[in-house]
Amino acid sequence: MNYGKMFDTSYPTNLHYSTGQCKPYLKEAKYMNIFDATQTHYNAAGVHPTTDPDNPRSQFAVNRYENHLPKLIRPGMRTLDLGCNAGRFTFAMEDMGAIAIGIDCAEIPLLHAKKVAHRRKSQCQFNIGDIAALPYKENSFDLAFLPQNNGYLSYQILESLTVQLKEILSDNGIFVVIMHDELVKRAGEESLSERYDVQTGLMEGNRTIPNKGVYASPWYFWTIAFARYIIEKHLLLEKVEQIEENRFLLVFRNKKRNGVQ
Repeated sequence: MNYGKMFDTSYPTNLHYSTGQCKPYLKEAKYMNIFDATQTHYNAAGVHPTTDPDNPRSQFAVNRYENHLPKLIRPGMRTLDLGCNAGRFTFAMEDMGAIAIGIDCAEIPLLHAKKVAHRRKSQCQFNIGDIAALPYKENSFDLAFLPQNNGYLSYQILESLTVQLKEILSDNGIFVVIMHDELVKRAGEESLSERYDVQTGLMEGNRTIPNKGVYASPWYFWTIAFARYIIEKHLLLEKVEQIEENRFLLVFRNKKRNGVQ
């Protein structure tokens, strides 16, 4: 497949199947609407037993990568958990020996993460922020982890994130992405054809939060090919590893020296 033809603009959206070309990206206001919807949804959802680092029911998420993530983390490594929620992976990376920081746009889960850190006497730090504008200096981290949160990012925002990581990651630092490789229908939602916009890659959706109501929960269509095309413009692909059915781990390496990239 000719991915260069698929992405004929700096910030592609999705392939127009009849022409082989891409439509323009969502405008900034549209991104902010999606950002606001995601932030509102996760603040309303709060902390669930499956996302609470202090609840054994959340351990399944960490265990899923127990044969993968520890191999990438060295003692003293500075790690960034992108879209950390209540900190499951942030604390897990600290347990693996990392100096871990988590960032998220939702205040309620972050507040819980800070309380957990205080109770544990953990050194983990948690910041409120937007992945599109990370508040970190050059060479701040050795590893950035995006655990299946790419679905909340448009193709433009993922490229913006990758450009930032080019500076924020140390030389030879790594960007670890967990992702699906096809459309996934979430429980209780309409059929994919009814909620998927082929022009933008955006899948509209709603989630019902008990006793709180129905909240918009938009999601972007991603494949490994799309992610690789965007990220490899700035970072070097090191490996793609299948973890389980339709769940993959991608590792990208940051090379700053000797004129590489």
